[in-house]
Formats: sequence, structure tokens, C-alpha cells
Amino acid sequence: MGLDGKTAVVTGAARGIGYAYCQRLAADGANVVAVDIDGAADAVRELTGAGDKLGLACDVSEPSQVDAVVGTVLERYGRCDILVNNAGIFPFTSLDDVTIELWRKVQAVNVEAILLFAQAFAPGMRAAGWGRIVNTGSGITTTQNRDLAYMTSKGTVHALTRALANELGDSGITVNAIAPGLVATAGFLSRARTNGPTADEVFARTTAAQTIKRRSVPADLGNALSFLVSDDADFITGQILHVDGGVTRTGA
Repeated sequence: MGLDGKTAVVTGAARGIGYAYCQRLAADGANVVAVDIDGAADAVRELTGAGDKLGLACDVSEPSQVDAVVGTVLERYGRCDILVNNAGIFPFTSLDDVTIELWRKVQAVNVEAILLFAQAFAPGMRAAGWGRIVNTGSGITTTQNRDLAYMTSKGTVHALTRALANELGDSGITVNAIAPGLVATAGFLSRARTNGPTADEVFARTTAAQTIKRRSVPADLGNALSFLVSDDADFITGQILHVDGGVTRTGA
């Protein structure tokens, strides 16, 4: 997918799914701005592709830091053509133990940052008559998981995706979400589990529910992103694309 001359901003970009997004966008020729609370500058050094690469530190829950990123992007590139909202935190919470401070932090990172970046970059997309916004949702919204704050935030991401699609569709801007299932990121695979199932046990249960019997890897999400930001997807908007090997068989 040729993205020469396009500028893509990816949040939560230093590792895992976000880094896979950066790798694919860079390979497709885009200028890539990797945004993360730490590690972004190191991450972009490993990217290949003809476009420019820039790593910026940002806590996306802080509006002033988002404003600083936006200012740098607009000064350097003039506009953002592709916005990929991937930043997220996922502390396990239940009704009994979630605090209002943690609840608000999850919503600020996972949901409010999408609004802030969309408000900042949509005007330039409108002026160009072309833009792509892709949010990272989650297959957790269709499961019986009991992760209260995270599950709520991702359901809101899906609703916000559709609301933005409604508002921006007549401006040449598409807005979609990619909803991963369980993905074999380095962070997940290395996470110690002292009082629960091992990573292998979790993946065994997950792949048993899939129609495609293998683990999901970050590149699976990068491939989906490459299509959604291309001109080939210019009649697709407001969709939640479940990239989970067939666990989810209806849209939600």
C-alpha cells in the first residue's frame, strides 16, 4: 500500500501492537511519528522505509503534552494524514476495588486522548479532503471478562469511533477501529503470572475458540491497519474490525 508523502501519527508506539503499526506504515512509505510515554525515540531508529521517522515522548492523558506533540507535527509536516490511536493502559479492576482515580486514568488514556488528537488533526484532514483515523479497540467488549475499567473504556472507544465516523464522513475522512483478541506481544509473553494461568495456558484456551488455530502476532494488526488507511478502504468507515482469528463472528 503506497503511502508516500503521507504523515502518520501513532500513539502507544514504542512496543507491541503500536510498534507493529509503525513498522508497517514505514514500510508502506509514510512519514511516521511514534508517540509514547517512553521509548519512542529508540523505537524509530529501528524502522525502515523511505519516509521520515520521529519519536516523541508524551503522556497522552495530559492535554498539555498532547498539544506539544500536535505542535511539533504541524510545524514539521504541515498536517497529520493518518492518526492511529493505540495508546492504552489495562490494569485489572473490579467493582469492589476500582478507585475513582484509576477509573479516570484509564478513561483519560484509552478514550480522552482519542478525542484530543482527533480535534487537533481533523481540521487539516478536512482541508486536504483526505484522512484516516484508526483506533485500537478490543475484543474484550464481546466477552465475559470482568475487567471493569478497561472493558468500559474499550466499549467507549468503539462508540467514539462510530460517532467520529458519522461526523467526519462527508469530509473525506474515514474512522475505524481494529479490535484485537489476545496477541503474542513481548510484553504479554514475558509477564510473570504468580497466581494465575501461564501464557501458554491462556493462548491454548484462546486458540481453541478461534477458527484460525494459531496465536495472533502484532503483524496481524499491522496488516489490517495497512488496508484501512489505504485508498482501497475509502468506502469503509464506522467499522469495528475484529482481528482475532475468528473468535468474534459478529460485529460489536
